[in-house]
Amino acid sequence: MNRVKVLNLNKQYGFERNKEILCKTKGRINNEKSNVEIKYINMLNKYDVLTKLPNSMYFFEKLNLALEKNKINHKKGAVIYIDIDNCKVINDNWGYNVGDAILKLFSELLYNCIGKESDLARLNGDEFAIIVYEYNSELEIENLCRRIYRELKKPFKILNEKIQITVSMGIAIFPNNSLNADELLKFCDFAMYKSKNMGKSTYTFFSNETLDSYYREVLIKNELENAINKGELDIFYQPQINIVSNEIIGIEALLRWNSKKLGSVSPAEFIPIAEETGYIIKIGDWVIDKALEQASKWREKGYKFNNISVNISPIQMREIDFKDTLLNYCFKHNIHPNLFEIEITEGTLIDVCKERVQVLDELMNSGVNIAIDDFGTGYSSLSYLVDIPINTLKIDKTFIDNIENYKNKVLIKNIVNLSKDLKYKIITEGVETREQMKLLSELGCNIFQGFYFSKPLPCQQMEVLLKNHNNNIKRYR
Repeated sequence: MNRVKVLNLNKQYGFERNKEILCKTKGRINNEKSNVEIKYINMLNKYDVLTKLPNSMYFFEKLNLALEKNKINHKKGAVIYIDIDNCKVINDNWGYNVGDAILKLFSELLYNCIGKESDLARLNGDEFAIIVYEYNSELEIENLCRRIYRELKKPFKILNEKIQITVSMGIAIFPNNSLNADELLKFCDFAMYKSKNMGKSTYTFFSNETLDSYYREVLIKNELENAINKGELDIFYQPQINIVSNEIIGIEALLRWNSKKLGSVSPAEFIPIAEETGYIIKIGDWVIDKALEQASKWREKGYKFNNISVNISPIQMREIDFKDTLLNYCFKHNIHPNLFEIEITEGTLIDVCKERVQVLDELMNSGVNIAIDDFGTGYSSLSYLVDIPINTLKIDKTFIDNIENYKNKVLIKNIVNLSKDLKYKIITEGVETREQMKLLSELGCNIFQGFYFSKPLPCQQMEVLLKNHNNNIKRYR
């Protein structure tokens, strides 16, 4: 209110009356300012700052309202829980700014995929959720999921980079699965983890089987924690055979778990859980310790083999003292490092190579051998063969299962030629028949590992094989 207007008011109403008007005006302005601030705070409480989507608090508010409405109109609805696979890899490789950009682009992609009868929210980090308020057939839900996967086939373009992402989804239905919001999201989470265990980049509807799988996972976590102390873990050994020299040139140590409560549990089931919980560090150290101890005993008895190999988890590789741990176990058991080989998968290499490539270099310089396990099943780029120190390539069993296929033969032949040129040792895994061995031999392979020669054996049986290996191997030629 300007000075001229104040003077006019003074003349018209008198000073006291004008003072009253000014106070009311100031109060109204302050109230308006407060209302704006309150609205902004409310917005922050309900919406995600990065994506501008409803946040987890607002999501539960909307979901609870939908569940109340569902009780009245008896319609079916669904919650789709979405998690970006390997988001940490994106942040590690391109930085958090790119990671945030992907989250924004991904939220826009999801928003464009959902219909009018749906709502989208960002729950936390790389986790999103869709509420489908009404649907008639589960096919509608599946079509929505497929639409999202179709759109994700196109990579995101950020800073001249093309970045591809995949997602895993879990779906819970209301009222069928539950009419409780927290429980529905928990069921979605169970289903999403089943999707991840199935190989990621897929969706799963929650079911009683999913719940059983979850409770089994919880039981495995509880039992695995003390498996070493209970003496339930064991190591089996599988020989690697050179059919040209008729010798066992290597032995792979393979972890086995025979639980008193669960019986025999497959490594494919318990290793991912051990990695998720961090138990893999203690278990991995135990495997290295026992395998090298046994290798030392066999060498003292005069049994000949070039190396013993142990599978290494990316969780182990990230440990600061990873290199020292390996070398200390070699020293402890009087094993020269060149007798020790670590096996890492292609996925592990890509996951940790940038931060740990120097450690691999130092290990190789110390004499430790490095093998790529399951070669050919991971990433298509072969640049890591140049950038990362490697001694051995292990061709995956999936190629061997279809060895009669012309394309598989061409691939194997080229892998063999590549390995020879790069001076890598090559081992063919999963050889189960004489016919496979012959075809692989014609393609240039001569070191084999598989059931045709020997299944993984307990320690004592492996020792018998080592003792009589010449007689046991010549018959396979």
